[in-house]
Amino acid sequence: MKNEGMFKELVENSDDIIIVTDEAHTIRYISSSVRSLFGLEPVSLLKRNIFDYIPPERHEQWQHNMEGHTPFRAEEAFQLRHGQTVYFDVHVSRLLNNYPVQGRVLKLHNVTDKKHREDELVKSNQQLDQIIFKTTHDLKAPLMSAMGLVSLAEKAPPAEQVRYLGLIRKSLLSLDSLIEEMNDFFRNDKMAVQHDKIDMVKILRDETENLKNLSDEKGIVIASEIHGNADFYSDSVRVKTILANILSNAVKYYDPQKKQPFVNISITINEDICVIKMADNGIGIQAEHQPRIFDLFFRATDRSQGTGLGLFIVKDTIEKLKGSIDVDSEIGRGTTFTIGIPNQLYQSFETE
Repeated sequence: MKNEGMFKELVENSDDIIIVTDEAHTIRYISSSVRSLFGLEPVSLLKRNIFDYIPPERHEQWQHNMEGHTPFRAEEAFQLRHGQTVYFDVHVSRLLNNYPVQGRVLKLHNVTDKKHREDELVKSNQQLDQIIFKTTHDLKAPLMSAMGLVSLAEKAPPAEQVRYLGLIRKSLLSLDSLIEEMNDFFRNDKMAVQHDKIDMVKILRDETENLKNLSDEKGIVIASEIHGNADFYSDSVRVKTILANILSNAVKYYDPQKKQPFVNISITINEDICVIKMADNGIGIQAEHQPRIFDLFFRATDRSQGTGLGLFIVKDTIEKLKGSIDVDSEIGRGTTFTIGIPNQLYQSFETE
């Protein structure tokens, strides 16, 4: 009796869920840990059949295993009341022959965190495979173009060499842009989130200056304003990456038919959040493409000369900062991106 009491105390204090069924698979005992995870009273599950909680498509396999005499393991997913899925490693064995009730003992060990880590690893590996393949392809194009132009320039008369140099420069800038995008991608994926005081005025000035030649050439007017007097703390490199990519896209996809192309940037900062709204009157994004613009390598227009990484990096970076992004766009009228980044004014990021 003493050993039985000690065993029961160990079971009741375990995070695992222990279930005992009889030969008809009726639940005769379930540990109180079911209460904390599922919000159910153990007594409410007594006399229920264990197959009530196993997906119908798995019944045949479970029936076959339950009829055997050897222990077996299975992984099962259960839905909580609020929609969250919990994964369990389930170990099933027969009760000892001298036990008064014959049946099965099921030990359910919560492996949800492990499952999520495995899923993230699979996703990361798939993305890495795509990126390696795509990068190899996209690096070759501007490189081969530049090499071909060098050969032509060497044979051309001095008057034409200037034109070839301009084309070589364009190819090399394309190559540099690709390398910078890849750098942003891997830096965002691997670098721990920092906690910096952000100077939004400086970031805006720097990024606008970086695009000045291109925006002036196209006649695009870039205007910006910042509201609020709260300090803003976040990851400066990631915030710069977000602004640089969105602003670059606005300039890249301007509408040459518009007499006064513009990009208007409005930033509002308070103690809780920094909201960045970037509106342009560019070519816009077709409605059917908008749900996919943040997908890896997706290009919404034939005018795109990029890798399709830019907006994927933006979304991934914003998720790292626990923020949000929305897009409102219409073909021929333009696009507005609204980005919310939590202000970590009073706290530091948790290291991952």
